[in-house]
Amino acid sequence: MVDSSATSLAALPVPDRQELAEFCTPSADRLELLVHSLRRRGIPHEIVRIGEAKHIILPVPNAGKMDREYYRVTLIAHYDCVEGTPGANDNAAAVFQLLAHWEEIRNLGWQHRTQILFTDKEELTEDMKVTDQGSWMLAKYFKRLGADNILFFVLDMCGIGDTPVWGRSARKAGLLPKSDSVSKVFEVMESFLLQFTRGENFGINSMFSDDLGLLLGGYPALQLSLLPHSEAKNLATRFASGPMENYHQKPDRAREIMRDNLPPSWQHSHGPNDTLETLNASAFILMSRILRKLARYRFSLPHHRFNLEKPMRHSGLR
Repeated sequence: MVDSSATSLAALPVPDRQELAEFCTPSADRLELLVHSLRRRGIPHEIVRIGEAKHIILPVPNAGKMDREYYRVTLIAHYDCVEGTPGANDNAAAVFQLLAHWEEIRNLGWQHRTQILFTDKEELTEDMKVTDQGSWMLAKYFKRLGADNILFFVLDMCGIGDTPVWGRSARKAGLLPKSDSVSKVFEVMESFLLQFTRGENFGINSMFSDDLGLLLGGYPALQLSLLPHSEAKNLATRFASGPMENYHQKPDRAREIMRDNLPPSWQHSHGPNDTLETLNASAFILMSRILRKLARYRFSLPHHRFNLEKPMRHSGLR
């Protein structure tokens, strides 16, 4: 009998597939398994404990010079999941995509300043407040360190589909004016992603991930997810008309509507059917392309002009 999960994830090396399968078992100790995978790959890491959360920070491989006029790009994926779900698309896929990306950058010898963080306590239950979210406390931690030049791409639900969709973080929280510097840099982040959608605007995801806690902590953060193109188009249509049209004015209502009308690929989130078999090898290939491209770009800080800079001129980058 053919192992459907192996077939759907043929793009991954066998050890990665085996670890991902174990990571998605109901009884998995995700922290222990993630640390084991990091050690197997020879990836240095540090566990940062903030409250009850245990975040994992990876140093930059082949770190290049830090230019003070640009944001430091930080890639985030939460490794925790809701109890009772395998959590394959939410959010094991993104975790393993970032592991593969770190290894690829190291092996290619590219010099850059992209940092990776695996976060804990992303999932909020009904009795929890946003200030209980691990990323909100992480933002406070970074502020205490005086880090004011970080730009976050939050990867969540990136294992199914061929089209990037992203969350209008600065607007969906309903907090920041359009003139705010965080809102402006969000437009720059969108410009980068439009390269992978043939110019179609899929800034349509009103759900939240770790980007919410980071945004409330004062950092520019964008949630990046994937959908099949047809589902992204349908979501964009609903977003542009009907009850979703008041999205920017009534973000809480938009999220409620979104939860009741999730695209098919996201309907298994938080449930027992969010399994390894639903993931697409093509999604892993696409995310690899996006992350490689992202490693080549620099994003200007507010006191510089807000547009996408030219690719960094490093040997080995083409």
